[in-house]
Amino acid sequence: MDDKKWEKFAALGGVAFVVLNIAGSIAQGAPPASGDTNDEVLAWFVDKESGIKLMGFLGALSIIGLLWWFGSLWRRMAAAEGGNHRLSVVALVGLGGSGVLFATSTALLSAVAIQVDEIGADQARFLFVFSMTLLAMAGAFLVAHLGAVNALALRSSLLPKWVSAVGLLSAALFLVSTLGATTDTDAVMFFGFIGFLVWAVWILAVSAHLWRTAGAT
Repeated sequence: MDDKKWEKFAALGGVAFVVLNIAGSIAQGAPPASGDTNDEVLAWFVDKESGIKLMGFLGALSIIGLLWWFGSLWRRMAAAEGGNHRLSVVALVGLGGSGVLFATSTALLSAVAIQVDEIGADQARFLFVFSMTLLAMAGAFLVAHLGAVNALALRSSLLPKWVSAVGLLSAALFLVSTLGATTDTDAVMFFGFIGFLVWAVWILAVSAHLWRTAGAT
C-alpha cells in the first residue's frame, strides 16, 4: 500500500474519534448537575451503569484513532516548520497530555460503574467531581495543542484559514472550561461541552483536508 493510501486511512482516524466519543456520550446520558444530591449522583451511576462502561470502552478505542490521525497531522506540521519542530512538539505534548487526563477521567467513571454496588453516595459524588476536574485540566493541554496547530496553520498553508478559526474558537472555549479545576458549576461544564463539539467539528474539517490533500507532502 502506497503512502497516499496510508495517509487517507490515518485521516479517517479523526472521524472515528469523533463518532466513537459522540456514541459513548449518548450511551452515558446527561451527567449529574452540580445541584444534585449525593444520592442522585449515585443513582445516575446505577441507572447508566452499562452506558458508562460502554463510554469507557469506546473512549479507549477512540484514542487509537486519534493517535493515527495525529501522525499524519504531525508530518504536515513538521514539513511546514521546515525542520524546526517547536510548534509540532507543543502540539504533540498538548494532545498527549489531554489524552492521558481524558483516559484517567473516563477510567474513574468506569471504575465506579463496575463497583457501583460497593460504592457509597459520598464516594460516588467525590469520584464524579474528580473525573470532571481531570477533564477541566485536559482542557488546558488542548488549548496548547490547538494553539500550536492553528498558529502554524495561520502562517503557512497547513490548513484552510476558516479551519484555523474554528480551532482557535475551540481553544478559547476550553480555556474557559479550565475553571472547572476550581468549581463544579454547570456553566463551566457547559463551556467544556461546547468546546468539545467545536473541537469535533475542527477534527472532522482537518480530517477532510488531510484526505483531500493526501500525498501532497
